[in-house]
Amino acid sequence: MFAKKMGAAVFIALTTIACSQAEITQPPIPVTPKVAANASGLDVYAGPRSRGAQVPQFRGQEIVQIRTWGAVDGGARSEMIGVNCILDSGVYSAAFQTPANVLVPDYGPNSPALFVRCESGSISGSTTVNVVNKTAQERNASAAGTGLLGAIVIGAVNEARRNNDTDDFGYNPITVQLR
Repeated sequence: MFAKKMGAAVFIALTTIACSQAEITQPPIPVTPKVAANASGLDVYAGPRSRGAQVPQFRGQEIVQIRTWGAVDGGARSEMIGVNCILDSGVYSAAFQTPANVLVPDYGPNSPALFVRCESGSISGSTTVNVVNKTAQERNASAAGTGLLGAIVIGAVNEARRNNDTDDFGYNPITVQLR
């Protein structure tokens, strides 16, 4: 019995340590449009849109949190601070050090995939993330406690309620694993 309690205590302690995150002290980093003449602020499609081109509708801006994890001091994996990274979407980019909040344009379901590459000394890592339907994520999270049949029914109802024009889209926090 004592061993089970100790095991649970160790698990809770490790979970707490593993979940602790470094504070982000720098202000949000805005992206830089790749074609400045087409942009107005963060809206990289403003110029073509004003000329009647069929381009994604600008919905505002969003902050994407980006962190790096890798082996530190004797091989234990932990969050790494001050790692140089680049973010590239094809139409905009940013350079920063982790952990960071990066300010990106919001184009709803038409927001581009984000490629993030980070390097520190001899280790590096990269990841590509796609925009997700945050409204659907919230609906599906509410179905999680309803059991299998309830989750299936709620999932079907949620999918029927999906609306790309009104649903909120965005990026989940990004963690780049360095190896």
